[in-house]
Amino acid sequence: MSHAKASAAPESAGVVHNPLGLRGIDHLEFFVDDAERWANYYIENYGMYHRGYGDTSTGLNGRKAFIVGQGRVTFLFAQAEGKGPGADMIREFVAKHGNGVKDVAFRVRDTEAALQEAQRRGAKIVRPLDEHEIFIGGTIAAYGDVVHSFIQRKRHGTFAPGYENRAGGIEDGEIHFAMIDHVVANVERMEEWCGFYRDVFGFDQLAHFDINTGRSALMSKVMTDEDGYIKLPINEPSSKNSQIQEFLDEFKGPGVQHIALLTPNIIATTRAMREAGVEFLGVPDSYYDAEFDIRVGEIKEDKEVLKKLGILVDRDRPDGYLLQLFSQPVFDRPTLFHEVIQRHGNSDGFGEGNFRALFEAIEREQARRGTL
Repeated sequence: MSHAKASAAPESAGVVHNPLGLRGIDHLEFFVDDAERWANYYIENYGMYHRGYGDTSTGLNGRKAFIVGQGRVTFLFAQAEGKGPGADMIREFVAKHGNGVKDVAFRVRDTEAALQEAQRRGAKIVRPLDEHEIFIGGTIAAYGDVVHSFIQRKRHGTFAPGYENRAGGIEDGEIHFAMIDHVVANVERMEEWCGFYRDVFGFDQLAHFDINTGRSALMSKVMTDEDGYIKLPINEPSSKNSQIQEFLDEFKGPGVQHIALLTPNIIATTRAMREAGVEFLGVPDSYYDAEFDIRVGEIKEDKEVLKKLGILVDRDRPDGYLLQLFSQPVFDRPTLFHEVIQRHGNSDGFGEGNFRALFEAIEREQARRGTL
């Protein structure tokens, strides 16, 4: 029988909150086989807009890169170009993992202070302080081959040295994303990485999930900053055939499993994304039966519209609920996918009440691939 258990963790006594001076997620950097192709994919299917470009002609070494985004969502797609250590690093990542997220970069108040404090707390620096006219950067290692850069922006201008701004047009489409709601990691040792974010970043554990559908199982803990603007759920497999283990096998190690994009209007956004050709995980009609009304209670949206679009609903507070749905994997391997999420009221959950529907939908896809 499917079940999901969630429990909030008490705040640890004596913890120094936000010791690194984080201000939020700055951007996500993807290493890919074709940067232009994937930038255009997100423009055409996710309503993103051109924001910047760089290659050897603009001053970049070893890469060609496109920047797209909407609202406070910024994605950087980089592919190897030419020779050198930078190009080699991208080629090696893509050869091993396929396309995927390399860097979950954070905006900070003071990069030098963030690097020094992170190192003091046990982090490994993989790129030392790098100061330019428009920003100061530095990078630490995280799970697998993923890293975290700390970005201190001095003034508004270009994205980074070697990049040029590109006009992206007016944001007048029906797909609206305000920000990244959360970034989910799949790892082999969840406790180790929860400890990393607690000890290095000063994050608290917001929730703990133990999920078992009867066919596969996983455990998940949500780590978050003091203000709740940065949420990093961390999953590990607890069965050999779980979707988390499939990710680890296909990605060849730990990595970013999915990125949740926050929208103020999930119905309009989902409808436009489906029209653009985005495929989402299927939801059985039985999800919307009488139990749905009992579990969810009164909502503003028309249930029949949600059913037609395959949108899930979960009430996580008496005065708040969320709506969400999940895309099929974006790239060639069954690894990274996206969540589209809208929150009402004081909702701060992750769709615990939807886990059965979600994981059974993923299991159907695993069965189709022959991995379950």
